[in-house]
Amino acid sequence: MEAFLNTLSNIFGAFGSGIIIPIILFVLGKAMGVDTKKAFNSALLCGVGLTGFNLVINSYMGIIAPIVQSMVDNAGVNLPVLDTGWQSTSIIAYSTTVGVLFIGVAIALQIILFLVGYTDVFMASDLWNNYSFMVWGSMLYALTKNMLLAMALMVVQLLYILLFSEMCALRWGTYYEYDGCCMTAPHHLESFPFAVLMDWILTKLGFNKIKINAAALQKKLGILGEPMMIGLFVGLLIGLIGEAPFLFGENALGAWGTALGAAINTAAIMAVFPKVAAIFASAFTSMSDAYKSRAAASAKDRRWFLSVNDACGYGETNTLVTGILLIPIMLLLSFVLPGNNILPMADLCALPYMVEVFVCISNGNIAKSLVMGAIWFSLGLIITSTLAPTFTEVAVGTGQFVLPQPGVYVCSFGILCHPLMCIFFYVFYSQNILLIAACVALYVVLYLWFRKNKQKVYDYLENNAAAYTVE
Repeated sequence: MEAFLNTLSNIFGAFGSGIIIPIILFVLGKAMGVDTKKAFNSALLCGVGLTGFNLVINSYMGIIAPIVQSMVDNAGVNLPVLDTGWQSTSIIAYSTTVGVLFIGVAIALQIILFLVGYTDVFMASDLWNNYSFMVWGSMLYALTKNMLLAMALMVVQLLYILLFSEMCALRWGTYYEYDGCCMTAPHHLESFPFAVLMDWILTKLGFNKIKINAAALQKKLGILGEPMMIGLFVGLLIGLIGEAPFLFGENALGAWGTALGAAINTAAIMAVFPKVAAIFASAFTSMSDAYKSRAAASAKDRRWFLSVNDACGYGETNTLVTGILLIPIMLLLSFVLPGNNILPMADLCALPYMVEVFVCISNGNIAKSLVMGAIWFSLGLIITSTLAPTFTEVAVGTGQFVLPQPGVYVCSFGILCHPLMCIFFYVFYSQNILLIAACVALYVVLYLWFRKNKQKVYDYLENNAAAYTVE
């Protein structure tokens, strides 16, 4: 069994989501009655879209990351926990024994629960992001040496995320314009209850009157409010902050070049990303048509959602603007927040991923999304500071990481800064059977309530979103 799971893990690592997900889409298409040519074309478009996402995002991050690093270096604050990013964390997760064992369990569970109708989300199509569960399970195993407990934690986390993803599925798919699709990344979906609650609170406080989303800016500012121009201004802001000490010194020419480069590259991603997203979205046209045909011929109409990677929402204008504006905000908060020991670096560039739930729930309200993100990720800074020693132990234990110096810890801000996942972790770490039972019981209650009130939940989220519009 272990050899099989190791082989499975090696296959996922070797081929990546750009190949694995199109294969899954092709198989699903054939199962739904799509002819081979259309199914293959859909799979190819999916692969091209995913590869395009990676090319665009990785290119942009390669440009913006040094500027973020410059912002950190210029601040001169000594914080002993270094953020090495989600990329290194995913490699660590797939290198642990717990991770290798769990990937087989996760795939089987996600497919079976969908096939038996327990959930309407096909989560297995976003296999890669299961590493987020593996990180928590690996840390629990490092502390307790109890494999059964670690596996139970990851399964419970998976069930909660699957439930939250189904609750958020229609809203996410509607907002990001991916019909019949949803996002299931655990490190984003765990904020769903907080996002719904905060959206209600901020609405009561009058935040719906603050019209600063991209559409409002475009209407008021004309060409200055177009996505490319917004990207130009936001990118210039980040570039100027990062290069501030050098703008009028000996290296002024290079500093201005870097700042202006950040501006034009951010404008470029605003212009290019929607075109790549359109290619990806077109991959699901045949799937949707086939599903509608079969649903019309069937007495039992089942609405279901295909999980897609969180990269699909990254470049949406309000999402990207919110995430980029949060970069200096979170950096500043990390310097002044009591109890924080983490210096967020690599994952600051991932903030546009991390705010997708906030943005779609608020229907693109940048003011709401900024407040939600600042509060939630501030809590996450404290949590990550606490968990860093354990995560460092796991990272070093895999042989994939070497500490830069004694007294320094490593972490992933983007993967560990999640209060709800942390609560689950400490519940299972306590090994208190009553607390674990309460955690499971709460899930059962939420699941049964949602199954009974699914349409009401969808209507509530859509009506709340419609309350914030730009005329």
